[in-house]
Amino acid sequence: MSEQRTPYIGYHARPYLRFAFSDLAGATHDLLLLADTGSSYSFILHPTWFDRLVQTRLHRLETNFGRMTCGWLHVYMPEMSMVELMRGYANRRIGESLAEENPDFAGLVGLPVLRLGEYGGNATDFWFRYPPPTPIAP
Repeated sequence: MSEQRTPYIGYHARPYLRFAFSDLAGATHDLLLLADTGSSYSFILHPTWFDRLVQTRLHRLETNFGRMTCGWLHVYMPEMSMVELMRGYANRRIGESLAEENPDFAGLVGLPVLRLGEYGGNATDFWFRYPPPTPIAP
């Protein structure tokens, strides 16, 4: 089981994780993503990053944040045994809002991804473990 532990950053000390994605050419890009346990979307990226990383475009949907473009993103983090296609979204309003919080934020990672492993935090750090430990049968 691998763990990523990060100190809180930003104006309001927010939790974040570093996720790696590969583009269509096979290049890998490390992005800082705000960890948002209240988001029902796997990933929401600034459109600039989404356009660079999207493998296949899907549909668009209207949300209370405005239009979001959907597509498959290739998460490429072999050191955590996480190499797979995951659904992601692009939204300029969210991307710009996160950049105001911290210019290093490229988007957010939401609950559908966080629930694949274990996540949590304390007064100073946020952590994510993947894959989660296998429960021992009684």
